[in-house]
Amino acid sequence: MNRIIHHIQSRFTRNLVIKGTLILTITGFATRIIGFYNRIFLSGLIGAKELGIYQLIFPLYMVAFSLTTFGNELALTKLVSEYKSRNDMASANAFFKICFLINLILGLSVSTIIYQNADWLCIHVLNAPECNDCLKVICIGIPFLSMKGAVHGYFLGLEKSGVHGISDFLEQIAKVFVLSFLASYVCVRNHYEASFAVWGIVIGELAAFFYSMLALFVHHFRNKTPSASSAPLHNQQLMRLFLKNSIPLTTNRLALTILQSMEAIMIPTVLLSYYKSSTLSLAAYGVFSGMAFPFIMFPSTITNSLSTMLLPAVSSARSKLNTDYLKRLSEKSLHFCLLIGLFSSTVFYIFGPAIGQAFFQSEEAGHYLFQLSLLCPFIYLATTLASILNGLGFATHNLILTIISTVIRISFILFTVPKIGISGYIIGLFVGYVFQTFASLHKIQDIIPVELHFMKSVFYPSVTFILLGGIAFLGYQKLLSLFSGIPAVALLIVVIGVYGTIGFLPFLHKNTGILKHS
Repeated sequence: MNRIIHHIQSRFTRNLVIKGTLILTITGFATRIIGFYNRIFLSGLIGAKELGIYQLIFPLYMVAFSLTTFGNELALTKLVSEYKSRNDMASANAFFKICFLINLILGLSVSTIIYQNADWLCIHVLNAPECNDCLKVICIGIPFLSMKGAVHGYFLGLEKSGVHGISDFLEQIAKVFVLSFLASYVCVRNHYEASFAVWGIVIGELAAFFYSMLALFVHHFRNKTPSASSAPLHNQQLMRLFLKNSIPLTTNRLALTILQSMEAIMIPTVLLSYYKSSTLSLAAYGVFSGMAFPFIMFPSTITNSLSTMLLPAVSSARSKLNTDYLKRLSEKSLHFCLLIGLFSSTVFYIFGPAIGQAFFQSEEAGHYLFQLSLLCPFIYLATTLASILNGLGFATHNLILTIISTVIRISFILFTVPKIGISGYIIGLFVGYVFQTFASLHKIQDIIPVELHFMKSVFYPSVTFILLGGIAFLGYQKLLSLFSGIPAVALLIVVIGVYGTIGFLPFLHKNTGILKHS
């Protein structure tokens, strides 16, 4: 154990991919945990139906994010990293100013357009007039979201991932505790609508923005002395280079987000033909999208953090034609994601109903977790494979695969959900992500000779996790009967935590983990 800890510490200090991944993972887990508390709090505060209405605005919110923030943030990260490596911080800082100004203009414009057309959007796009107030409230946070994105892109380009992580953490803290304070002491009433919960998002965005700006001012105060650099680029060159990088990323992301937003909007609409009741369909959608699916995505905090740090690492290795490092990095990243996915699948398959009951007092949420469990390896792998493809310069190919996967899911929404409900969408998710995973892996293997051993990466971990999972579940049931006074949530967290620690130790100890030779 001491050798493993020493090994992790040495890798943490020397390897930027691991260091950044660990920082983002730690803050990401804290953020997700607080986020889960928020969802549990909201499910009790506003109820399943209002939670469904609350979830309905996110497709449009994500379209706004894609248009105002996503492409510009990635482009800024890439450019700042590139010009920092050239010791040209003057140009890197100029790129940030351009991105910040563009994001501010886009954020204000998009929020104004959405606010003025909220009624029309709710009726004709979301098919839910009751979302009107929610949509108007969320518009307040869009400009702060876009400006914050520019600051995050700048710090990620400087390889300072801590600002991004802490900002997200503070956003969740503000969202949860300010909303809880308002509900308990300021706006006390018997019934709350979904728009009340949306104010939590706005408050969170404000808190994250002000922290990010404070971090930016502190950074510039500490780095007043300019480093030696080449002559900075002219303003026209800066703008042309920035737009050349940001426009394709924004366009691709916007097209994909619109398609995925159509997918999210269609689900409650099509569910109406299955349940024959607006209340029941919104409640089912609220349980699935507000309770079960976020739980399935909880372990992706690790894989998403890894993917964030993989993009610049793969790009750098590709530019240096370091094929051996690319091969090792890709193999160990995919192996690690497989371990996370297989463990998560086992947890949700065995403990799914218990998690739904303990956390949400909802048998339906537990049933959805059980059904979604087999998705985990494919969802987590797809994220990592997409990051590797983007780093290799195949962003358009990755976009095409993602669009095909989304179209597959939409097809299942249209043809199976009206007949069998949410289960039809879960089948569509499985088919779509399986296609995307194997198609992405096939493309990568055409470029890098990646090798994943079935016995080492799939069979041995699966057998280990299944056997230990069965023992852990029996232990959980025994503890419930012996310590009935202890909350089931606490017992469940402890049992799964011990189960995960014991289950992962053999694979971290051997030369099969991502921690060695990365």
